[in-house]
Amino acid sequence: MSYVFDVDGKTVWSPSLRVGELYVRMLRDVGAVLGAPTGLNALSADMWDIDIDAFEELIKIMYETYFASGHQAFKALIGGVLAPSIVILERGGKEIRPDTDEEREFYGRALGLSMAC
Repeated sequence: MSYVFDVDGKTVWSPSLRVGELYVRMLRDVGAVLGAPTGLNALSADMWDIDIDAFEELIKIMYETYFASGHQAFKALIGGVLAPSIVILERGGKEIRPDTDEEREFYGRALGLSMAC
């Protein structure tokens, strides 16, 4: 059994139930803290449609917040959600362009995650 995350009818990620549930909960909480909608729309308990434009806006806010912060614990918490979100964003046809070496390193690690479609 797995979760399914779709963008415009295309599956962009299909993690196990536990991983999918944790991701949804964490993304919702980060979105609430940052004051931005997630773009996630439940089709059923384990199927999610992603409004890629709203999702992109949240991920950009997360990205900017992550790299602007000097608080290591805060960065670790956001980074755990940001990394898989970058993969989903790219699979959904959007991207964030890293500018600094730190951003490029994080981005590379994110794209290196094993995330089944």
